Amino acid sequence: MVVLSLLLLLPVVYPDDGLAKTMLPIYVKEAAEYSMAIDSNPKKALEFKKEPVFEWTNPIRSTPQQGAVFLWLRNGRPAAVGGIFSQKDPDLPGRRVVHELHALSREKLLVSRPVGALNEWNPQAGLARKELPDAGVPAVIAAERLIQMKKLAAEFTGHETDIDDKREDLRLLPAPLYRYPAARDGVVDGALFALVSTEGTDPEVWLLIEACKEGSTTRWEYACGRFSNRNLYVRHKDKEVWSSVRSEADTVHHDALHLYRLYADKVVTLEGKLLARVRESREVWWGEAVPVEDK
Repeated sequence: MVVLSLLLLLPVVYPDDGLAKTMLPIYVKEAAEYSMAIDSNPKKALEFKKEPVFEWTNPIRSTPQQGAVFLWLRNGRPAAVGGIFSQKDPDLPGRRVVHELHALSREKLLVSRPVGALNEWNPQAGLARKELPDAGVPAVIAAERLIQMKKLAAEFTGHETDIDDKREDLRLLPAPLYRYPAARDGVVDGALFALVSTEGTDPEVWLLIEACKEGSTTRWEYACGRFSNRNLYVRHKDKEVWSSVRSEADTVHHDALHLYRLYADKVVTLEGKLLARVRESREVWWGEAVPVEDK
């Protein structure tokens, strides 16, 4: 009985079949094809970070998924986050590659893709921040601010509900996926945290914590971002502060302002050969595959 109890406390370890290593070059190529800029400075492209800040898996869902998270930076600060992930295609002998994106910039983003792409992302606004109540004053020393940000992030909790209204609590990854202590443009410091699925490590909600300076005043601010097609709810301490619930405006594929975007884009082999392009469709929520001719 004691042995069984100890086994139940051990972390779940999923077998590594080499899929993440095989698919990563494909994910990098997909993400690198996006060109992004700020609306007020359209000629200066955002910096794409080729190295993913996080790799994740959802091994026990009905269709196991695996993916990686990338960032686009402006002056050292994350302006956009993108997840490229894949799952087995239901019809073709390959993996369906899905793009999931969210704007993090306060300003509206301009986004373009290569000619011939069947799907697009057109954010209509920037991501607003809110003051974090009772958060204290940001420390002067960077190492102390990191401790503060981790404690502040731990005050947030979240859960999601699926199409059958089944509830699943989310868990906060204690360490930020990305930290930017030398930011500019009114931000002294900041970090990007993730609330992830308990079915794996898939980020479902983004949480930005930033030390912002206005004049001689420095204060803590935060923002949440959707990264799931499920209904999402976030609480700060004992109060709900953010939610994203499916509606005609907040659909499976995007929110009302298109800050969030989700679409299946293509089907590829493990060697990266293109088998089909996937077009978003109202009739088929996960997209219609358009096979390509062998070349």
